[in-house]
Amino acid sequence: MMKSILNTLGFRYIFEIIVIVFSVSLSFYIQDVLNDREKIEQKNKGLEGVLIELEKDNQHFGFTDFYNKQRINYIDSLFNLSFEFKPKYISGMWGSYELLENNRFFDALVSTGAIEYIKSNELKSELSDYYNLEYMKLKSAIFSDNLCFNRFSERLTNFKIDSIKWNGMGKLALHHFNPNDIKKIRKDTKLKSTALDWSMYMRMEIGYSNDAKKRIILLQELINQELNN
Repeated sequence: MMKSILNTLGFRYIFEIIVIVFSVSLSFYIQDVLNDREKIEQKNKGLEGVLIELEKDNQHFGFTDFYNKQRINYIDSLFNLSFEFKPKYISGMWGSYELLENNRFFDALVSTGAIEYIKSNELKSELSDYYNLEYMKLKSAIFSDNLCFNRFSERLTNFKIDSIKWNGMGKLALHHFNPNDIKKIRKDTKLKSTALDWSMYMRMEIGYSNDAKKRIILLQELINQELNN
């Protein structure tokens, strides 16, 4: 009789332990499922945000291409004495450039760990290359661009400006140099050398921005595939 009771109590204890272990395991499992769903949702929203920021980059790189080609043309015209001098030659090239980084959503994907829930390894690799490699290349060229801008500006302060005028709404601020100094500017070998170096970095920016635009097209395709699967 006593043995039967002990057996019954032992069974109850074992059963209760099994129930507890099962409940805890189930709770952990459910929490893992919920965490996975949350991360997947974060991943999808993050990628949707990346698409928006890639489009901003695409427009910005389009401006980069236009702006740098224009500055290169002004440099070539300034030091080619067969061209009649125009104030826009100096004013149009006499400016620096900055990279507007649109990487807030990519950074969020990385910081939250949601990037690990991207199914496509190709997409993960391309995202990393774009925000690290392409941005790094552009930053490097822009840094050198701005160094040349500073060197050119320092040298240009040796020459006299008669006036600075706005050339209409949204157009260049034209720097009118003294006519005698214009001749000196156009024959100044240090200015020309700096400007030629400068244009080289501008050409690098054009090439890097075109590389970035090609990668954007691929990224847009891969992200849309990821979101639609």
